[in-house]
Amino acid sequence: MILQTRNVVTEDDAFLFELYATTRKHEFSMLALDEQQLQALLYMQFEAQKRSYQNKFPQAKHEIIYHEGLPIGRVMTEIKGRNIHLIDISLLPNHRGKGYGTKILKQLQSNAATQRGSVTLHVLQENPARHLYERCGFYVTEEIAPYIAMRFESFNEEVERR
Repeated sequence: MILQTRNVVTEDDAFLFELYATTRKHEFSMLALDEQQLQALLYMQFEAQKRSYQNKFPQAKHEIIYHEGLPIGRVMTEIKGRNIHLIDISLLPNHRGKGYGTKILKQLQSNAATQRGSVTLHVLQENPARHLYERCGFYVTEEIAPYIAMRFESFNEEVERR
């Protein structure tokens, strides 16, 4: 499985909105909205998230994930010192559960290992991706409802002290 990434450009906004909508549409499904109202609400939320990420993570690296030449998701990270903070990783529904997310996580972990660093992230407590993170060696460091902070260390501090 070969995945490529490239930096996000302005022309990616339509794809990024489509991707965002696939990850959030279920949250608004209980509201009595017609499709046009739902799309307007999702777009407003998408724009709010984009502004929030730009303000909170101004140095973030924002990339589109490609498989076989087609965009399948995005990954957003910020490096501070020897830590890689995973801000967001999202895949289109028909590309979830195929190992692509694991591959991206393992690449981040490998990059952290070359710096003897770590990878951190926050995930909603009930997000099924939490199990993926745990399988990949992340552990809970803090619960900040409704989120959980998680960390992967590329080295073992006990071994380092010997």
